[in-house]
Amino acid sequence: MLSFDAQSIPSPLAIRECTRPRFDTDLDALKDWLASLRTRGVRQAGPALVLTLENLRKAELSASRRLTVLSLLKAPVLKTCAGLPKPYAGEATATETAPGLTMEQRLGRLMFVNLDRALHQLDKEHPVPSERQQHKRLWLIRNLFRFANRQIRYAILWKAALPAGTWRDLHELHLYLSSRRSNSLWDLDAQRPTVGEFDQEIEYKTLLLLGLAAKLKDAAPQSEYFMDGLPAWAAQTRLEDPHTRLGRLRLFTVEVSADEPPRQLQGSLDMAFRGWVLQPPYPYLHELESGPFGLGAFGGRPLGLETF
Repeated sequence: MLSFDAQSIPSPLAIRECTRPRFDTDLDALKDWLASLRTRGVRQAGPALVLTLENLRKAELSASRRLTVLSLLKAPVLKTCAGLPKPYAGEATATETAPGLTMEQRLGRLMFVNLDRALHQLDKEHPVPSERQQHKRLWLIRNLFRFANRQIRYAILWKAALPAGTWRDLHELHLYLSSRRSNSLWDLDAQRPTVGEFDQEIEYKTLLLLGLAAKLKDAAPQSEYFMDGLPAWAAQTRLEDPHTRLGRLRLFTVEVSADEPPRQLQGSLDMAFRGWVLQPPYPYLHELESGPFGLGAFGGRPLGLETF
């Protein structure tokens, strides 16, 4: 289940001059409301959008209407995030105090939660989707990974704590998409994306590699060379069934129920679990171990191929 800290939502007093929009009426009213936010500045637009997204999360709407509302909210949310102050070290803003979530994190988290609900609702309402519904579904999946990517990169760049549930919900999303694809007759003939096209599995593996790198060597994600190499390394990365890796040493594990990036076992894998064993390609491991980020990412021990 998706998690979100409702207590972190700003007080309605912070947006006393902003009328809350409705989602079940003419969307022109919502468009007018969003247009009015442009003149109010990010300090009012941020809390207003947070409450709007929280209300949308609770609203009973059709999947199509929910998706339409989200498509209207996406650009204002991104523009507001771009204008919000960043949590520079040792500096706190008037509206965001450490160690809680920043306004930008709240907006990103709520967008992910709403997109995820829309995806599950769309699949439930249309178990055999038409071509148009498949395009809508792809839009939701693309944006789910993009907002997850923004959250994880934001936390790494500004050394901030991720919203609770970020990694767990990402693991659950990949599991859901993988299981649905394997059980969907309408998707059996779908061609695999070519290089440069959107691939949900590559997107997920890229975030796993990014999270693992930040955990083992926090300087790695600061390297443009390293970040540019992630998509290619992700394409070579495998997610293996834990049952096939029992007894192996120092594996990287991804547990679906764990709200964390991949972690490295100190010993051997003695018991299977709900998730996968992550097998990155050697060039990725080599960059972490001996790249221009310093040494000792793996506790001073070379990470040999015997791991796999």
